[in-house]
Amino acid sequence: MSHRFPQKLVLAAVAALLLVIAVPSWAGQVLVYSQSPDFNGLYASQNDTAVFGMFAQAYDNFKLGSATSITQVNWVGGYYNPQSQGAISSWAVAFYADNSGQPGALITMYNISGTASETSLGVDNLGDPVYSYSASSLGFSAAAGTTYWLSVVPTVPFPPQWGWTTSSQGDGVAWQNFIGIGSQIPSDLAFSLYTTQNNTTPEPGSLMLLGTGIVGIAAMLRRKLGA
Repeated sequence: MSHRFPQKLVLAAVAALLLVIAVPSWAGQVLVYSQSPDFNGLYASQNDTAVFGMFAQAYDNFKLGSATSITQVNWVGGYYNPQSQGAISSWAVAFYADNSGQPGALITMYNISGTASETSLGVDNLGDPVYSYSASSLGFSAAAGTTYWLSVVPTVPFPPQWGWTTSSQGDGVAWQNFIGIGSQIPSDLAFSLYTTQNNTTPEPGSLMLLGTGIVGIAAMLRRKLGA
C-alpha cells in the first residue's frame, strides 16, 4: 500500500532543498552544473544483493564550459515496486567517457559507504517516495567542452526497486542498461555537480536571497495551514 504525504509538506521540502542549492558556498561548494527534478518518474539503477546483482544501471550526460574538478555530486531518486523505502548499504558514483552518444569506457568510480545522506523529499507525481542524496570529497577532473556520463547505482536488496528521478532539463537524452540490454531513455535525470571554493563566506546578496526564501516558505506554510 502506498502512502501519500500532504502536498504542502512536499512543496516545503523541495523549496528548502532549492534554497540549499542556491547558496552552496556555505559548504565550500560552487554549483557548476544542474538538472533539477521534475518528479515525473524513476528509471531503475540498482545493484541487488538478494538475487539479481547489478541488473540495472542508469546514466546521464553532461558537458562543462571550462575545465573543472568535480568534488561533489547531488542527485534525486526513489523507490517503487513496491513504494517503500529500501535499505541502501553503499553507492557506486562513476564517470564514463562518451562513445558516439552513449556511455563509453569507465574513467573513474567512487565507492560511497552508507546511504549518501538519504533525505526524504516526500513523494513524486506517481506517489513514489523520493529522496535527495549527496557524495562529497570526490576529485573528478572534467575537461572543457567534453561530454561525460554520470552514473549512480545503490547497493540495495530487491524489492523494492530504486530509480533515478527524471528531469526536464538537459538535452532530453539519458541511457539505461537493464538486464544486459542498453538503450536510450527519453528523459534527463536529476543531478547537480559542484566544485570546491576556497572562500566559504556567503556574499551579502546570497544572505539576502536565503532570508527572503525562508520568509517566503514561512508565509506559504501559514497560508496552507490556515486554508
